[in-house]
Amino acid sequence: MALPERRRLSRRQFAVLGTQVAGAIVTLALGIPIIGFLISPLFRKQAFTERRVGDISSVGTDPVKFEVTFPQNAWDVPEVKAAVYVVRIGNTVKVLSNVCTHMQCPVRWENALQKFLCPCHGGLYKRDGSYDGGPPPKPLPEYVHRLDGNILYVTNEFTESI
Repeated sequence: MALPERRRLSRRQFAVLGTQVAGAIVTLALGIPIIGFLISPLFRKQAFTERRVGDISSVGTDPVKFEVTFPQNAWDVPEVKAAVYVVRIGNTVKVLSNVCTHMQCPVRWENALQKFLCPCHGGLYKRDGSYDGGPPPKPLPEYVHRLDGNILYVTNEFTESI
C-alpha cells in the first residue's frame, strides 16, 4: 500500500494563505475592542440620582420651567443642567423634559400657542407633552419623579427611552 503523495503549496498559494491569515488576525485584533465598546452599555449599571426641584404648589395648568443639575460621568464634566417643565393635568403632576424627540433640540412653552414648540424644525407638543405636529416621532420624555407634599424630586431617568 502506497502512502498518498503530499501536496506542495506553490509560492502563490502560500502568499494568498499568509495574507488571509494575517488579515484574519488584524480583523480579530481590531474587532474585539469595537464589539466590546458596542455591547458594554448592556452590562454597565447607570447611577440614577434624585434631585430636589422645589416647591410646586404654585404650578397650575400652564407648564412652569425649573432647572435641575445632574452628575455627568463623561468628559470630566462634574454636573450638567437640565430644564424640567412641571404641569398639572387634572390631579396628576407631569414632569417633562425640554428635549425634542426629533433632533434633541430644546423645546419651550409658548403661551400664545398654548403648546411646546421646538424651534429647530417646528415640532409641536401639547400641554401634557403628547405629540401635536411636525417631525417629532414621540411625545416629550417624562422624568421619573416623586412628590413629598408640595416638594418635587426628579431622577435623571425617564419613564421610557428617548
